[in-house]
Amino acid sequence: MDILMERVHKVQLEMALEVKRICEKHQINYSLIAGTLLGAVRHKGFIPWDDDLDIGMLRKDYDKFVAVAKTELKDEYFLQTWETDPGFALPIAKLRKNGTRFIEHNSSKSDLHNGVYIDIFPFDNVPSSISRQKHQNRATYILKRILLIKLKYEVWEENEKLKKFIYKAVNLITKLLTIGQVKKMLYKQQIKYNSHDSEYVVTFGGAYGYWKESIKKSWMTNLTSIQFEKHELSCFKAYKDYLTYFYGDYMTPPPENKRKGRHKIIRIEFEEDKK
Repeated sequence: MDILMERVHKVQLEMALEVKRICEKHQINYSLIAGTLLGAVRHKGFIPWDDDLDIGMLRKDYDKFVAVAKTELKDEYFLQTWETDPGFALPIAKLRKNGTRFIEHNSSKSDLHNGVYIDIFPFDNVPSSISRQKHQNRATYILKRILLIKLKYEVWEENEKLKKFIYKAVNLITKLLTIGQVKKMLYKQQIKYNSHDSEYVVTFGGAYGYWKESIKKSWMTNLTSIQFEKHELSCFKAYKDYLTYFYGDYMTPPPENKRKGRHKIIRIEFEEDKK
């Protein structure tokens, strides 16, 4: 698996450099985030056991990137969004490598492009009042789950019978809602406060939930560069504050028994292996 992950990392780095190329050409701001930024600081590249690469953009930059990628992306890549892949449920974009397979357990029964990918997360304004934050959190959480179950993602473990039952019941209850309607409602909630002043922004596609994923907007608007696998990529100037907020003592690696990817990858294939 280690050799396989090295090959995955090589493809993911290629895609990150493609994002960098497009962003620099079109003056689009982006930053490495989450474990990828942690890897840049602690390992000067990938965390060896990490299985993804994460990039964040404010909504205006994200929308611009998605728009220009239609004509700018090299043919070997596919930008996966709600619009380009009807079977895709997540409120983010994934840049995929055509001719590869990188199948996660929770989406293995879904009909979607499943090549090796990197994640591109849009960040939207957080409302100033706690009551509105709570409402936005609840509304987006429910809509995301409805969308996942409608598009055949499995978000439960084999032993979580009650959770599986609840999701199946939710699917029945919301049967009259179309996938398009759910996406429209979720998107409306995501961008609801983008015309308001806000000290914080949040990505609705992150793994840590609304409260943890809410970060200072100033972090995303003050950028620098950092070495990542012998290349220079963009990141927050306040990366130390960001990483401390997310991980605490971020320079100390976890115990060996916890050094594994989060995405439960069940199949990896590369085009050259098929020849």
